[in-house]
Amino acid sequence: MMPLTYEEKKVLKRAMRLDSGKGDLTSCIFNGDIGTAKIIAEDDCVPSGFEALEYLFDRVGAQVTLSDGACSGSICGKGEVIATVEGPMEGLLRAERIVLNTLSRMSGIATNARKVSDIVEKVSPGTRVAGTRKTTPMFGLLEKRALIDGGALPHRPDLSAMAMLKDNHLAALGGGPDAVLCGVEMIREKYGPYVNIEVEVEDISSGLAAVEAGADIIMLDNFTPGGLSKAVMEIRKAADDQGRDITLEASGGITPKNVEEYAPHVDVVSMGSLTYNVSIIGFKMEYTN
Repeated sequence: MMPLTYEEKKVLKRAMRLDSGKGDLTSCIFNGDIGTAKIIAEDDCVPSGFEALEYLFDRVGAQVTLSDGACSGSICGKGEVIATVEGPMEGLLRAERIVLNTLSRMSGIATNARKVSDIVEKVSPGTRVAGTRKTTPMFGLLEKRALIDGGALPHRPDLSAMAMLKDNHLAALGGGPDAVLCGVEMIREKYGPYVNIEVEVEDISSGLAAVEAGADIIMLDNFTPGGLSKAVMEIRKAADDQGRDITLEASGGITPKNVEEYAPHVDVVSMGSLTYNVSIIGFKMEYTN
């Protein structure tokens, strides 16, 4: 499991603080009593968020024991006990809802990501599935962690990770192939060769301009499967003529129902629905003594 980052811990601490308010008026009646509880999955899933579970319970003085084989990214069955928690009853009950909410959201994303990744692997081994920046404000880093647990790529963790010329950047530069050439040149002048550049394009001419400009990644946005196939052939030929390797990504309008039609043509398929159109996975905490 990947240790939580400083920023992820900040998010979880703030979530706990906001939920607790000025104190838990109910759970404080236990006044130091020690108890034990089990965390149980209510659905079949790919669980994600064990690191958060351990961190949040640790903050209230509780000790977590994970069940054998339980870890983020594993397979979990309905009714399975994923962890046992022991500690002050006040702390267990105060942390309960934040822990369960976090597990539910992250596991929903991981399960969805695994489902789509498995579909893509069958029809186009080597093509990867990626999320997008369509994440929940303040919770995006944990949602991207869940994508990784589900076997998908997280895409950019933030805007500083990679330069990406999207539709509105290009529109502000005048639009069309000339805007692509201009935008890539401006970024190269500012950062030199030390930053990767991705360009979002909606037609073949802009894609060919991105190759000419020296983009590292080209995202083909809102193409039909047939249009994507044609565009990829022309863009790859242009890159080959330059002796360049280039990563091609498809995005826009891609769902689990049609991803098989897109995946064979590109290196990466990115889908916003991996994080924003997700059914949560149920978890519950049951007191045992």
